Amino acid sequence: MNPVWSLFPKAYRDIETKRLVALVKEVGLDTTNVIVRKGHPVNEENLADSLPRFVKDAETEGIRVTCASTMLTPDEITCAESPLKVFADCGIHEFRMGWFPKAEDDIRGAIHLAKADMDRVVEACKKYHVRAIYQVHHNTLVSSPSAAYNLVRGLPAEWVGVELDPGNQSFQGFELWHYSVGLLGEYCAWVGVKDTITWQDSAHVTDADKGWRRNFAPLSEGVTNWHKLVDALLQNSFDGTLVFMPFYDEEDDSLRTTKLKAEVTYLRDLSARQTGQ
Repeated sequence: MNPVWSLFPKAYRDIETKRLVALVKEVGLDTTNVIVRKGHPVNEENLADSLPRFVKDAETEGIRVTCASTMLTPDEITCAESPLKVFADCGIHEFRMGWFPKAEDDIRGAIHLAKADMDRVVEACKKYHVRAIYQVHHNTLVSSPSAAYNLVRGLPAEWVGVELDPGNQSFQGFELWHYSVGLLGEYCAWVGVKDTITWQDSAHVTDADKGWRRNFAPLSEGVTNWHKLVDALLQNSFDGTLVFMPFYDEEDDSLRTTKLKAEVTYLRDLSARQTGQ
């Protein structure tokens, strides 16, 4: 297993590229994803100018950025002015696309349409030599590895992959890791590295959900068995991207960064032990 260790810098959207790269190095990661999203320095409206500048500035500071996290829809991906051309020109090889919204009524019909959309997405990816990544996400149409496999099954893995996400799957869509990774096989491209804890709100114990709540937390505190996930990735010879998502301590940059550094150390140590390095 030889993954790329990357950051999803949503919580650091307001810092300049030089400081972001310094943060990446400080916490022990290899690189960062570039977020292409409304409200971030790089977005769909200024992509042609801001993305080349971000990639160049990051490279000047010593890291190479090849992955983007977006909310792009199939229509945006496949339109005549597709952002994939800009991605390709800037050396972005893989991008996370947006999610298909959950369906309230005709579930099968929604899945059928989503599958047709993925066929179109793959054609665009093939044209621009960029790979689309579909992230498993709770409260969407595709919330489990099995659902994701049905979405990409039969499509060329060269142009489409799946991002597992233990944190999201703890809310909805959890399946055993060896099953999940084994099922996805060559489509298992990214892993969203985040975790959650559960706790009971005593003021709501008589509610239907008995007051149980779930919040994001560092890996060493969360419910995910990272030993089993790493073992499954090893068996699948995973060489994709581990995308760290520090969604805790939103109001405290310093504490969040300290915990993120500990998370990276935790998973690097675990991976080294299980690979015998």
